[in-house]
Order: sequence, then structure tokens, then C-alpha cells
Amino acid sequence: MIKSYTILLSHEDWSLYTEKFSEDELYVKVIRRIPSLEGLTENVIGIIYAKDRSLYRQIIKMISRNKMIIDFKLLDEYKSKSGVRAIYASTEKLPGRIAEKLLQNCKIFSMNETIYNGIEKWNIIAESSSFSKVIPKIRELTFDLKVFEDPIDPLLSVKDELTPKEQEVLKIAVIKGYFNSPKRIGLEELAKEFGVSKSAIMQILRKAIDKVARKSIKEI
Repeated sequence: MIKSYTILLSHEDWSLYTEKFSEDELYVKVIRRIPSLEGLTENVIGIIYAKDRSLYRQIIKMISRNKMIIDFKLLDEYKSKSGVRAIYASTEKLPGRIAEKLLQNCKIFSMNETIYNGIEKWNIIAESSSFSKVIPKIRELTFDLKVFEDPIDPLLSVKDELTPKEQEVLKIAVIKGYFNSPKRIGLEELAKEFGVSKSAIMQILRKAIDKVARKSIKEI
């Protein structure tokens, strides 16, 4: 059976540095990872956020100089009053790491990781029987480990998917400038585009926006 899980863990790694700060001050999120065919390395895309610029420079230095990092590049960087956010790409060694244990011993369909407050939070979709067998191997690499089975995951549910009508309405709303400030098209004009009432188009938009927002929050 395919199930969704959340793992919370901590271990001896640069990620322990984040325990000094709240999630609002500093976090690192791994959003994409592709292992090599030989299983010796993996290519990673991640996001770094730091409220303070000096803290940002420090975490960049710690990640890029980590002994498991073979190559590290900043792809994009955005600085604002609220902090610094960056997207990075890295090539990392796999042997001896938690990712290796999961990939080699478990049938994984989705895996991402967020690091904050000295904790690594892994969101995983996996085949349940192989996942349960790999937990003892992961426990050996950690100070503390908690595993939770998620009752519902957007990737495993069709109820959060946009209907064709919702997709069409949302697409036209964006193209026509409904979400612009000021709006280039109002609800009444948008309703005329589809030959429905103002209340009907509002209902479709609300449902579509709700689904997109829920899925986006899950991925943050």
C-alpha cells in the first residue's frame, strides 16, 4: 500500500546549527532530489531563507563547505526587508546518509525535506511495507526520530485536483487580469466570458483558489 509519512529527526550535522533560530528566522528546504544511477551522489535543488543577511551568509558558508557537498551553486537570490531567499543547486554524496537508506531500501515516490529549529522534517510518499523496514536503519543515524502517518496527502487524493472548468476559469482570470491591482477585469465581465452568472463564476473561482492554496501550503 502507498502511504504518506512525516519524519521528524535530528542528527550530528550542520542542520543542528538551525536550532538557535525559529523557522521565521532561518530554514532550508530540499524540494527536488535525483540520485545517480550508481547511487553514489544525488543532485539537489533547495531553498534557503534567512531573516538576517549575516545569518544568510553564514548558512551558505556552512552548507557549501560541508564535507558531503561536492558542488554548490546559487541559482537565484532575492533580498527584501523581510530577509533573503535563495534557490540553490548542489551535487552531494549519498553513502552513509539518511537519503541513501531511504532510496536504497524503500520504494519511494516522493521525498522532500525542510530543516529548521535543529530538526529535519521529511515528507515522504512510499510503499508502506518497505518503509516500515527501513525505519530502524534511519534510527541508527539519528539522535531523535519520530514517524507519523499522514491521513491525507494532496498527491494521493483526487479531491484537491482542479476540474476542467476550474482550470479554464482560473487560467482566463489570470490572463484577463482579474488578479491584477487594479483589476483589468471584474467578476461580471469574467462571468460574461463563460456565459454564467456573477455568483456562479465567484463560486468556481473560490473553489479553484482554495485547492491551489491548500496544495501550495502543503509544499511550503
